[in-house]
Amino acid sequence: MKYFNRLAMGTCYYPEHWDESLWLNDLQRMLKAGIGTIRIAEFAWNKFENEEGVFTFDFFDRFLDVVEQTDMKVIFCTPTATPPAWLTQKYPEVLQADQDGHIFYHGCRRHYNYNAPVYLEKTRIIVEELAQHYANRRCIVGWQIDNELNCQIGEFFSEADSVAFRVFLKEKYGTLNKLNEAWGTVFWNQTYTDWSQIYLPRHTPHNTSNPHLKLDSLRFYSESCISYCKLHYDILKKHLPKNVFVTTQGLFPHVNYNRLHDEALDFLTYDSYPMFGLSDEGGNRLKDRKWSMELARIRGAGNEFGIMEQQSGPGGWYNRRFMPTPKPGQIRLWTYQSVANGADYISYFRWRTCTFGTEIYWHGILNYDNQDNRRLQEITDIGREFEKLSDLAGKTYQAKVAILYDYDNEWDGETDVWHGPLRKYSNAGLFQALQESHVPFNYVTVSPNLRAADLKAYEVVFAPHMTIMDPDLAECMKEYVKGGGILIAGARTGYKDRNGRCPMDIMPIGMTDLFGMEIRDFTALNAESPYAYASLGDKKLYMPFFHDLLTPVADTCETVAVYSEDFYKGTPAIVKNQYGKGQAWYFGAAFDCETVKELLKTLGVESLIKDLAEVPPCCEISIREGDGKAYLFVLNYTGDTVELELKKEMRNALTDEKVSGAYKLDAYGVLILEV
Repeated sequence: MKYFNRLAMGTCYYPEHWDESLWLNDLQRMLKAGIGTIRIAEFAWNKFENEEGVFTFDFFDRFLDVVEQTDMKVIFCTPTATPPAWLTQKYPEVLQADQDGHIFYHGCRRHYNYNAPVYLEKTRIIVEELAQHYANRRCIVGWQIDNELNCQIGEFFSEADSVAFRVFLKEKYGTLNKLNEAWGTVFWNQTYTDWSQIYLPRHTPHNTSNPHLKLDSLRFYSESCISYCKLHYDILKKHLPKNVFVTTQGLFPHVNYNRLHDEALDFLTYDSYPMFGLSDEGGNRLKDRKWSMELARIRGAGNEFGIMEQQSGPGGWYNRRFMPTPKPGQIRLWTYQSVANGADYISYFRWRTCTFGTEIYWHGILNYDNQDNRRLQEITDIGREFEKLSDLAGKTYQAKVAILYDYDNEWDGETDVWHGPLRKYSNAGLFQALQESHVPFNYVTVSPNLRAADLKAYEVVFAPHMTIMDPDLAECMKEYVKGGGILIAGARTGYKDRNGRCPMDIMPIGMTDLFGMEIRDFTALNAESPYAYASLGDKKLYMPFFHDLLTPVADTCETVAVYSEDFYKGTPAIVKNQYGKGQAWYFGAAFDCETVKELLKTLGVESLIKDLAEVPPCCEISIREGDGKAYLFVLNYTGDTVELELKKEMRNALTDEKVSGAYKLDAYGVLILEV
């Protein structure tokens, strides 16, 4: 079911922060600016239950009565992100703890744990009360569950969590013998003889936990989050009209968002703050444009998504890092960054900057003075533009390339000092190369349901460092290549099983036929190694972090590039193997941006817009298509005017003008063309 039939704007509003005399005027000003939806109540538990078991709804009833004097729509929230003081005082077992067992006390947010039975019961009660009371309010079009699940804290160590972890492990392994085998507990005499001996990772010498326990703990954190979200979802869906949606935001650590979407939400939303990229020090030359990687992740978790918090002002907490104010045009640029990547709903955080509390520096559209300003005008202009783009909603993001994303491999890479740095470097290198080459991509998430048919739409599929490799995934990749696809795998592919153990087998395990080669030796590289290169003809390719040494064993396996230095000089570094109708490439290192660009050229993967326009690398492009129409987005992230060359006449969707030939795009400018 599609929930957005047009591009729509919203904002986050906190009536409990403001005098009631401001409410109606605020709503009218929002509507005048084109803002038609507000999100409310995510931190307002006390407004409904100020003492245990005593429920009062008069405050938000009064507010919604004011809302219903207008055309404003509402996304209502379950307020469980901040349990009230009476609850945490009476039931301290609901509080979260760090790895040493130190309690996170009341006074911030997200200080509860997902597994304390009393908190699950209090959650059930408050959500049931709110759903029953507000289900049929005509202004409410959707609900948000909690707020930013796993934000700030993505690993949990309360006593309730360890108790629940044991239950999780019993259900997974059945017996201690099977758990001991899976975790290799015979190593360092870690064998468990009673379930009560097992805890979530605790401090050990060098803080080195059993890596297989660690991997299962991250799976458990995800399972706990999904289960907690589903508790809300099932209650809400029991009471709400069918056309009222339920969502929550990502992306935060240790949550399988594909499963969260499929099991506990109607669709996902994302909180987009590109200014974090501008304040990044070192290595991120894409800056705010890098946030398109996160948008791609959300897009890969569900076909429809929205933005629940879009940056609208400078950011920062009272005691944490700060971000400068967006320059003129940047709010518009970031809004269309989200739309270009597939979002149909954009909600700005927040309407007016709070005048008290921890987030007094996390600015909204309006400043403390409540006066109209350039940020409000910029958003008002966007609202007018959205009216011209009414049929854009529901259009699909077009991609020629896919990157396989696997949660188990991501989580394993957090503690694996060989595997982890490769993943981090390659994720950035692939994204940057595809962005600057104007080759849009999708993330395709690995799951038990992934089939070769899901990959068939893509010319090329990158599988960067699938260290953990299921036989089912290996077969899926083989079927994709056999049918004519091009697969490119990175170093350290296929040497661990699903438990993170290394089987006694030839690498890449179960795929030597696919790649037509074997890995008989390998080496990690120092960060500044002078040997991190391979030769592709007369070109020198940067091959950082790790070198798998490849030995072709099939006549169909062709050496593409060889290592340039060290004892293995001349050994294959990149090979391609003809497999069925397609090709399987193995790349023996991490994926560097410039090297990926060379690979794309070698493969003949061309820009999605090669017949439409020439666009400099500093601009992001995307195409959204559907119902016989397609729209090309060009976004300029620089503070300078850039020149484009439009190769055919197209309609400027924002001005209705026909444009072609040389075109100048202003600093932080946006061009949307109907093609």
